[in-house]
Amino acid sequence: ASTIVLGVSGNTENLPVGFAYGLRGAPIGLARNLVIAVVTTVATLLPLTAGRGLRGYLPPQLPDIVAGSLLIGLGFFNIWIERRKAREKPAIPSGSQAKEKPLGLRETVVLAGALSINNVALGFAGGFAGLDPGTVALSVGGFSILLLWLGEWLSRVAAFPLNSRFGWLRLDGNLLIVAVGILMLFGL
Repeated sequence: ASTIVLGVSGNTENLPVGFAYGLRGAPIGLARNLVIAVVTTVATLLPLTAGRGLRGYLPPQLPDIVAGSLLIGLGFFNIWIERRKAREKPAIPSGSQAKEKPLGLRETVVLAGALSINNVALGFAGGFAGLDPGTVALSVGGFSILLLWLGEWLSRVAAFPLNSRFGWLRLDGNLLIVAVGILMLFGL
C-alpha cells in the first residue's frame, strides 16, 4: 500500500499537466511519456537507495518550491513562445484543423525535471521507510505514464468539445501549467 501511495503522490501533478498539454494541442506521446517516466523514476530511486540521512537537513518545503517555480516558468515561457509565433505566422484559415505538434525534446526534458523534483523527497521518505526499490520503480513509472496519458485523454474528451461548441471559451493549457506550479509553491 505504501508503494502505491508513493507512486500516486509522486505523480499527482502529471494529471493536470497532461490535461494542460492536451489543451494546447501538444500531445506528449508515448515516447516522451516514457522519457518522463524514466526521469521521475530515477529521481525517486537514487535518493531512495542513497540518501537516507540527508532528508533531515533539507527544509521540507524546498522540493515544492523548486518544482512549482519550474512549472510556472515553463508555462509563462510557453505563453511567450506561442504569442511570438502568432505574430510571425498568419492565422489558420477557418474550417481547417490545426495540426497537433508533439512535445519537443527540450520541453520534455524540462517537464520531466519539473515533475520529478518532488520525487526526490519522496524517494528519501521511501528510503527511510525501507520500501523495495523494484516495486517503487514500477509504481512511480507506471503512475507517471498513466496519469499523463489520462490527463491528455480527458482534455480531448472534455475540453475540445467545449471549444468547438463555445468558441469564445478559450481553455489555455499554459495557464493551467502555471496554476499547477502555483499550487505546488503553496504545498497544495
